[in-house]
Amino acid sequence: MVACRRSSPALVALVSGAAVSTVLIGYEAFVPPGNGLRSSSSSSKPWGLRGHQPLDERSAMARAATGVQMPTGTVDVSMVRAPSETYYALVEKGAANSQKPVMKIFHQSFIAGCYVGFAGLLSLSISGNIGDMALSSPGLQKMIFAALFPVNLLLILNSGGQLFTGNSATVPMAVIEGKATMSDLYKNWIVSLLGNIAGCVAFAFAAKYAGLLGGGAQKLATYMALMKTSLPFGQAFVRAIMCNWMVCMAVFLSEAARDLGGKMVGIWFPISAFVAMSMEHSVANMFLLPAGILAGAPVTVSQMIVKNWIPVILGNAFAGVVCVAMSYSYAFGALGK
Repeated sequence: MVACRRSSPALVALVSGAAVSTVLIGYEAFVPPGNGLRSSSSSSKPWGLRGHQPLDERSAMARAATGVQMPTGTVDVSMVRAPSETYYALVEKGAANSQKPVMKIFHQSFIAGCYVGFAGLLSLSISGNIGDMALSSPGLQKMIFAALFPVNLLLILNSGGQLFTGNSATVPMAVIEGKATMSDLYKNWIVSLLGNIAGCVAFAFAAKYAGLLGGGAQKLATYMALMKTSLPFGQAFVRAIMCNWMVCMAVFLSEAARDLGGKMVGIWFPISAFVAMSMEHSVANMFLLPAGILAGAPVTVSQMIVKNWIPVILGNAFAGVVCVAMSYSYAFGALGK
């Protein structure tokens, strides 16, 4: 017992030294996120991980576009890009999407439309079948729908799909920065719109044929089709601007994140926000309105197109071009020079 008591100070010193060393080593491993390469002599040591890993291709292209110096040394493998770096990564994404062959754009857009259909059907099936709670707590029904719907953008952005709503921001960014032409923009917008419509409508027919548009899902789809086609043109247009501002920011945050968990968080909050606030998303409506018509809503195809699709497409395009592409080009790109 005496020997143990005499060795206790030495043991305490040994443990304390190990703990201090661990803290110092862990602290040395952090650098600011989104700042790219840093020399080992950098004196600022906030958050972000250092590691000897090469930059991915899009990060390298984005840094080249911003003129960021790339000295030798450790590589920033932080989990989030800086806003300016994210902007130029989206410029490159818009350029790449706009310059793909027509059939590839159509294929990626058709698949994206199907994913929107999956999310829409999921939301209708769950939130449409909560029974009396929908009457006593309408906000709960809306929040359930909003919580489930973002799965579509998670699938699309992480599988190379194309949505007109996202392209309404990324392709204009590429045009503004001289990476794409107006003819590229027209081609991409028209083909992605057609592909999204084809995918959404095809999925609505598949859901109807499979017997999945029944019960509460049928009632909710019918109600939504009636409500969405009863909006005045101006209200639908402004709701569409607000909506796609949120959608494009979800795309921005997803591009900023370097890991799947970060992308999920960046996508979920803006998308669930626009759904919960009853805003208008053109591609979502390309599934929800045909589904409502197939479920028995007294809405004609011409009413669907004229009273909803046209004002919502125009509002979504305005948000993508003005609120996001031009805004962030002014902040980080050519419009601000």
